[in-house]
Amino acid sequence: MQRLIVTGPNGAGKSHLAAQLAIARPEVPVISFDAIKLTQNWKQRPKSQIDSELLRIVQTDNWILEGGPSLLPYAMKRADGIIWLDPEEWVRAWRLLVRPLRNLGRTRPELPDGNIDWPWEQYRFAFRSLRNQAKFRSAISRQLSDAEGLRVWHIRRTRDIAAAVDEWRHAVS
Repeated sequence: MQRLIVTGPNGAGKSHLAAQLAIARPEVPVISFDAIKLTQNWKQRPKSQIDSELLRIVQTDNWILEGGPSLLPYAMKRADGIIWLDPEEWVRAWRLLVRPLRNLGRTRPELPDGNIDWPWEQYRFAFRSLRNQAKFRSAISRQLSDAEGLRVWHIRRTRDIAAAVDEWRHAVS
């Protein structure tokens, strides 16, 4: 197992889990979909650039790709496994509340430079994201119904993450 997707909605813990997975298997690089999509000041690259870079990355031999469900159509065909983080809404709400305060005036490590977490903008984004919980879950579930031959972990509780990390650590294809 050399190509893994970590997906879920905003505030699910994708970046944190991807960092844990990288510690477990340091030879496999972590790629943040946000780093592919964003330039500076939360501006997105043109879709053609995003698509071509994502396609280039998934053609490589090993990766941990973390991001929302929009990356699945590109990466699922080449992935060996998918970890779907799907925590309860209150867990996401707490994480989305605290995240801008932890990174106040700084760019989070998984983002390109110049994408600073200012609370007001991030809270507006968080409210939109929380309202779309059912949409995220439906989009991911629908796409994973076609995940034939892939190892899929659907993680609802934080305590279940350790087993997925341990399985990833020992999985070599």
